[in-house]
Amino acid sequence: MTAIKHALQRDIFTPNDERLLGIVNVCKAGKKKKNCFLCATVTTERPVQVKVVKVKKSDKGDFYKRQQTWELRDLTEVDAKDASKENPEFDLYFEKVYRWVASSTAEKNSFISCIWKLNQRYLRKKVEFVNVSSQLLEESVPSGESQSVAGGDEDALDEYQELSTREEQDIESMMETCEYAISNAEAFTEQLSRELQVLDGANIQSIMASEKQVNILMQLLDEALAEVDTIEGKLSSYEEMLQSVKDQMDQISQSNRLIQISNTNNGKLLDEIQFLVNYMDLSKGHIRALLEGDLSSPKGIEACINASEALLQCINVALRPGHDKLTAVKQQRELFSELRDKFARRLTNHLNNVFIHQGHDQSSTLSQHAAELTLPKHNPLHRDLLRYAKLMEWLKNTQREMYEGLSRTYVDYMSRLYEREIKEFFEVAKIKMAGTTKEAKGKFGKTLSMTFGWSFSTVNSCLCFIVALS
Repeated sequence: MTAIKHALQRDIFTPNDERLLGIVNVCKAGKKKKNCFLCATVTTERPVQVKVVKVKKSDKGDFYKRQQTWELRDLTEVDAKDASKENPEFDLYFEKVYRWVASSTAEKNSFISCIWKLNQRYLRKKVEFVNVSSQLLEESVPSGESQSVAGGDEDALDEYQELSTREEQDIESMMETCEYAISNAEAFTEQLSRELQVLDGANIQSIMASEKQVNILMQLLDEALAEVDTIEGKLSSYEEMLQSVKDQMDQISQSNRLIQISNTNNGKLLDEIQFLVNYMDLSKGHIRALLEGDLSSPKGIEACINASEALLQCINVALRPGHDKLTAVKQQRELFSELRDKFARRLTNHLNNVFIHQGHDQSSTLSQHAAELTLPKHNPLHRDLLRYAKLMEWLKNTQREMYEGLSRTYVDYMSRLYEREIKEFFEVAKIKMAGTTKEAKGKFGKTLSMTFGWSFSTVNSCLCFIVALS
C-alpha cells in the first residue's frame, strides 16, 4: 500500500499541488470485482481545500487516473456500519449515499480516522460519525505538538523514498572504508551502531542547546495558529455578509422582474384604455346636437348628421375580447343606446310634422296655374326633404321600425296632396271645357297628354268624361 500511495502522490496529486493523507482500497457494495482507491487530500496552497478523490487503475495501461472528486465540506455523515465487530463496509453521505466495501477493516478504520482529523483540523464542520468506535475519534486536535494531522500523514507519505546520488556515494565510501563490511556484516553493523549513537548524542546535545529557540518557535507556531483561527473567523463573517448581499441581490432581481411585469401590464392596460377612449367616446358637442340640435336649420341639420354618424361609429365599434365585461363599457353602451333612441324619436317627430305640413300645403294651388292649366310642381318641398336624406339613411340602419312608419306617413300625406291637386285639376278642366270650341278642346287634349304622359285614346276618354260632367 505504501508503494501505491507513493505512486499516486507522484503521478496524480503532486502535479495538482495536493498532498495525499489517507487511502483505502474499496469497491462498490455488490460490485467487488471493480476495485478503486478513495484518497483523502489537501491542497498545498491557501486556503486549504480538503477533498475525497476516487482513483481507478486504467484498463489500458499500468497507470492511475482520477475518476470522481468530492469536497469534504459537502460530507454530512460517515456510517461505519458496526463499531463492535470487524466490518469492512462503510457509507459516505455526500449529495447522495455512496456505499463502499474496504479491502480490510484496518484500512477502513484508518481512512475514517483520517477524515475525522482533517475535519477537525481544517473545517470544524459538524459531520455525523455513526457506528464508529470512540477509540478512532480523538477529542481534539493538538495544536502545539509536532505530530499534527497533516504532519503525521506527511511523515507516513515519506516512509518510502529513493536514495539520492549523494547518499549512494556516502554508503559506497563507508563500505570501502570498512573492508570487512561485506565479509563480516556483524562487525559492520556494530560500527554503524556506534557511529549512529555518536550522531544521536550530538543531535540530542544540539537539541538541548537550542531548547530556547525551539520554545520560541513553538510559541510562534501557537501565535500563527491563533492568527489563522482569527483569519478563518473573519473569512466566515465575510462569507456570511457575502451570502446576505447575495440574498439581497436575489430579492432586488426578483423585485425588478416584478416591476418589469407590472410596467408591461400597465402599458397593455394603457393601450386598452386609449382604444376605448378613442373609439367609444362621444364629444359633448355631438351629445348636445343629438339631444337639442335644431332640425329645421341647415346648420343644425349638418350638426345632427355629424353627431349621428359619430354615434353610429361608437355603437358599431368592434370591441376586443373582455371589453364587454367592463362596467364602464356597459354604461357607455347604455348611454349610446339611450342617445340613439332619443334622437330617433326626436327625428321621427320632426319629420312627421314636416310631412304633415307638406301634405296640407296650400301655397301652390291650381288656381295660380289656371291660365296654363298645369299641375303645381313640388321642387321646393323636395329640396327641403333632401336635407334629411342622410338622417333618413341613419334611421333606416338604426331604427328600422321607425323608418318604415315614417315612410308610411310620408306616402300617406303625399298621396293625399296629389289626390287633392288632381281633383282640383279636373275641376278647373271641367270649368274650362264648358262652352269651348272644338279647336280649344284639341289644345286642352294636348295639354293633358303633355302633363300626364297619356295616350291619345286616354285623353279622348278623359275629355268625354269632363264633357259629361259639364
